[in-house]
Amino acid sequence: MKLEKTLFGLLALLILMAGFTGCDRTPDEEEEAEFSSEGEVFIDEFGPGVGFEAFADSYYAALDIDNEESYQGTSSLVITVPEEGSDLGWFAGGAFTHDIGRDLTEFNALTFWAKASRDMTINELGIGNDNTGTSLYVAQITGTPITTTWTRVVIPIPLPARLVEERGLFYFSEGHEDGLGCTIWLDEVQFETLDTILDPRPAIVTQTINAGIGGTIEVAGSTVTFEVDGTDQLVEADPGYFTFTSSDEAVVTVDEAGVITAVGNGTAAITARLGDVDATGVITVEVGVPSDGPTAPAPVPTQAEEDVISLYSNSYEDDVVIDTWSAVWDFADVTDIQIDGNDTKLYTNLVYAGIDFSSNTVDASAMTHFSLDIWTPDPTAAPARFKIKLVDFGPNGVWDGQGQGDDTEHEL
Repeated sequence: MKLEKTLFGLLALLILMAGFTGCDRTPDEEEEAEFSSEGEVFIDEFGPGVGFEAFADSYYAALDIDNEESYQGTSSLVITVPEEGSDLGWFAGGAFTHDIGRDLTEFNALTFWAKASRDMTINELGIGNDNTGTSLYVAQITGTPITTTWTRVVIPIPLPARLVEERGLFYFSEGHEDGLGCTIWLDEVQFETLDTILDPRPAIVTQTINAGIGGTIEVAGSTVTFEVDGTDQLVEADPGYFTFTSSDEAVVTVDEAGVITAVGNGTAAITARLGDVDATGVITVEVGVPSDGPTAPAPVPTQAEEDVISLYSNSYEDDVVIDTWSAVWDFADVTDIQIDGNDTKLYTNLVYAGIDFSSNTVDASAMTHFSLDIWTPDPTAAPARFKIKLVDFGPNGVWDGQGQGDDTEHEL
């Protein structure tokens, strides 16, 4: 396995993670679709055109309909969360999707009632995830407390005007707590217009990012805080809800999905608005190779192409398809730069970086070494350390979850 383009930074962590699965709409379906403004997701039964898709690696049969338990009406949704070490899976999660898409612009919240077999918190509850991996308008709340009696849950929509043809109606994700599984009931899941959702306060993370010309950076950590029934509610909101502005488009541009592209040397500031409300926070982008960076490119590799599985290299014909060079769960920023014409990955703000190619796993059983070239201005002598972790999915070829199944990992 050969990694020949430079990884520029202090620490790289190679971890393979399984992604979500789903289906995309075809162009014909999009052209012919008439988007309903129906708000029902589940009220005694699934709403028109609504289905459920379990997330990859979750307990696929976690969701069912309970015809004996309900907040009101005749039935509710029941979710079984597996206990630690269960053969059923390591979490319960999935997305309620619409077969065509809904026009949700007249609503400002998704609401439902919930209770559980014991007091607990639900990890993630949200909207906008259509289980394709390409969703632009995901919004979620985290750590929602649920008790053994029915509690109303409200998820504010950051900017309803964006949801003109949304397939991702609702999603949840929950794992065991203290090793224990549980049962969760949900009822009366629907979109509503509430007059108790007030004072939107959008925010992006203030930071300074280094980039090379041609490099791209995805805005991360954008949020909106609402007053809901007199209490502040933080909503994690995808950049697609925001409108971004670059102070100098000759240096960086930013698209509707919040992807920043470095186009020229210099410094520019990225600011944002949610509808007509200014967001707090500024992203400062400095474009160009840092002054303390390498002046010469990484050495040309000497291994023959037939002896190499290349992840990133100008010297070999075919690189492995990489899902991301900086996973959403890591602590790192990465951009693409060139050093004397050689493509290079520049890592900044680096604690650990997750390099994910789980959609195109590598059979490295015939390989004997892992190699890469790095350059860093930071010390790597003890107590500082440069580490690489390799994760193998085992004979079943899928990620079973941290400490689960037949997965193994090795740290160099």
